[in-house]
Amino acid sequence: MKIYYRSQSNFIRFVSVCFLFFISSCLDQLDFVGETQEGQLVIYGLFTDSDERQVVNISRTSLLGLAPRGVPVAEVTLVTDADERIKYFNVGNGDYELIGVKAVEGKLYSLEVILEGKIYRSSFEKIPKFVGEDNLSFSFKNEPFRNESPEPVFTVSTECQLPNTPDPVFLRWQVEETYLWERIWLPCTGLCPPPPPNCFISNLIEPERLNLFDGSMTSTNSTSLILGKREVDNSFISIFYVTVRQLSMDRNAFSYWEKIKITVNNQGSLFDIPPAPVFGNIYNAENPDERILGYFEVAKEKTTRISTNRGDVPFFLNRPCDFIVGKPASEYAPECVECEERAKGRKWTTVEPLWWSEN
Repeated sequence: MKIYYRSQSNFIRFVSVCFLFFISSCLDQLDFVGETQEGQLVIYGLFTDSDERQVVNISRTSLLGLAPRGVPVAEVTLVTDADERIKYFNVGNGDYELIGVKAVEGKLYSLEVILEGKIYRSSFEKIPKFVGEDNLSFSFKNEPFRNESPEPVFTVSTECQLPNTPDPVFLRWQVEETYLWERIWLPCTGLCPPPPPNCFISNLIEPERLNLFDGSMTSTNSTSLILGKREVDNSFISIFYVTVRQLSMDRNAFSYWEKIKITVNNQGSLFDIPPAPVFGNIYNAENPDERILGYFEVAKEKTTRISTNRGDVPFFLNRPCDFIVGKPASEYAPECVECEERAKGRKWTTVEPLWWSEN
């Protein structure tokens, strides 16, 4: 199995004081601007009831807009209220993971990190009971997006049916694309190798967009939301999947993300609150004065997917890798031959995802 990750993904660069995430359980690090200090410790973990890998990222902030530096030498442990202790495995670049372990209703979970002789802990958190039901849709339109003038744009939306419960639900959505990229297979004579496997390339859609829903502010049983947009390009030549992870969290976690969203959206006018670090539920067990960035989040997860293909796209798509008789291999673009050249730092694999379908 070949699965390749670039250590600093796009999501890691996106905020000023916040978060990391992605997917199959894609977790990406975050970036900090504003009144953070160089070398400030950042710990972010997402623990859900999903069967995907569970990841904690530990890093230290950098200044001048540089991505945080992963911390590769920590000891990371999941702790339950029954004093069960499960160690995370160090997979490099500041990422620590658990496989085959997931959150269970009724249990409380905390994170413990031992680093440079210091012990850091999170508060105990429990998984919420309810999650919404997403009904996904997509559209292709000419509209302003990255530029002021209209351009071809792909939009993913949800009509979310909320659970019938007296307690408010607090939701967050993460959106990831995965598309099929066919590598060129040039004809040959004699004993020919088999055609190269296809590339499956994944990336977060609009990682800077924080999709939040506050159930305490409404009595409605449904909500409509645009989850993400991206420009239309030749990624849509073949099958294009969107994976939406809906995360149900408690009020404290929602409050953390709400503050992150305010900070991200802050444009710095004379009347805005100045950017400042957002502190979460992680603390130094021996020195409460040390301020730690990040959050250990325990969430209930619901994953929904929708797919599109070339027949849905109402725009012209450039096909750089179509075979042309007599064209030498050296004249094809590198992306037609190597998945890594096409991915350009995004996550990629030549192994078809278990959920993939071409129907």
